[in-house]
Amino acid sequence: MKRFQIIAIILSIIFGCSKENLNRDFEDIPVVEGYLYAGKPLEIKVSRQVFYSNNVASSSDNLDSLFVSIFDGNMYYDLIPMGDGTFTNSNIKLSELETFELQLDYNNLPISTQTTIPKKPGNFVSSVSEVYVSGGNFTGNDPQELELSWDNPDGSNYFLLIENMDYSYKIYDNREVSSNNQFDLMPTQSDYYSIDTRRFLYFGSHRIILFHINPDLAVLYQETDQTSQNISNPPTEFENAFGIFTGINSDTLFINVKSN
Repeated sequence: MKRFQIIAIILSIIFGCSKENLNRDFEDIPVVEGYLYAGKPLEIKVSRQVFYSNNVASSSDNLDSLFVSIFDGNMYYDLIPMGDGTFTNSNIKLSELETFELQLDYNNLPISTQTTIPKKPGNFVSSVSEVYVSGGNFTGNDPQELELSWDNPDGSNYFLLIENMDYSYKIYDNREVSSNNQFDLMPTQSDYYSIDTRRFLYFGSHRIILFHINPDLAVLYQETDQTSQNISNPPTEFENAFGIFTGINSDTLFINVKSN
């Protein structure tokens, strides 16, 4: 799975400016994305807003010439531009419960925010390691429940992604099946989720990833009901910028979907 696949469905809402601002003075602030995934390389993306009007102009700042840094509580790290507004530094180790502060300047404005990487989910278990599903006719398939549980004593936010690893074998003949081999579930503050096995569209091995996320990412996910008729700027923790800078941790289970 690609590094930030869990938030692919919400990226589109970040790159917009509010229709409410079209007749006002345009505020040229950037969009900043940073998903700090425990154990993975750090990557920060800086981009310009998408304009809904031809009467605005953006800063002349070269995105790849911006000075971007990370403070881990002990040291400041200068990030290296990789092109197209992407910055990284392989010397930064992203570990659980560590706090990181992002700093940069854009259009003569200081931008900063910070996040803490959550703990890895604890005691993530499945009720079974194999699920048996009747193939052929979708409407005649008797539903069963796959039960997933984990520790969550403080009511933290979690997000589940289920991904088929070998999607050559379609389960239902009379149901249109997307080429997308995964599905996700809304963020929850529970310690339990029950999945109707009719959600599975393919036989074979499935990876179930439980992400421990911060509240800002949970809120951003819930903003995905925006449409072109209801465009608004997404929530942000930044001063002088839109976007998100958030920590993520995860654990993984595998189950096999078989035919009855």
